[in-house]
Parts: sequence; C-alpha cells; structure tokens
Amino acid sequence: MVVRVPRLIQVFNVQCVMCGRAAGQLMSGTFVRNQRVRTPVPGKNGSRCGECGGNLYMEPDESVTPFMATQIAAQRTAAQQQAQATTPLASPVPEPLRAA
Repeated sequence: MVVRVPRLIQVFNVQCVMCGRAAGQLMSGTFVRNQRVRTPVPGKNGSRCGECGGNLYMEPDESVTPFMATQIAAQRTAAQQQAQATTPLASPVPEPLRAA
C-alpha cells in the first residue's frame, strides 16, 4: 500500500521592520496581501511598507498542505467580507452640548 502525502507549501510572513505591521504572506511564491493595511510600495531595492515606508522582511512560518492553504484563504476572505459588512461607512458626528 502506498500512501500519498500532499506536498507542503512554504509560508513566509512579510512584515515591516519599522512599524511591525504584517504586510501579508508569501505562499508558494505568491504574495497574499493583508487587506487591513495599505499595499506595499515597490522600490529600487525591494518593496516598502505601504503604511510607513519601512523595509519589509520575510519570516518563515509553518508549512501547510494545499488543502490547509485553501481553508486559510477561505476563512480570511469570509472574515474580511464580514468586517466590511459591519464597518459603518461614516461615523456620526456628536452634537455639541448646549447650556440650558
């Protein structure tokens, strides 16, 4: 009997050196950006943080199977859609207090 083991996908977290924000992840050579922060900006010597302009670095994360990667992506997409649906478009401006 031969048991097939799914190939593992190497995952790297991409973070900013200066502000520490997570810009996204690199999965199997494909960058998956974090929707909660600005997109990294391309530069001469690599991409820079979209928030503060700092250098980005990659930190190895746990390897995952292709099935696990699709599950993670589906969970993130659902969470992002839920966050967008519950975020108010404009916050109400409070009325100034008046003396009686």
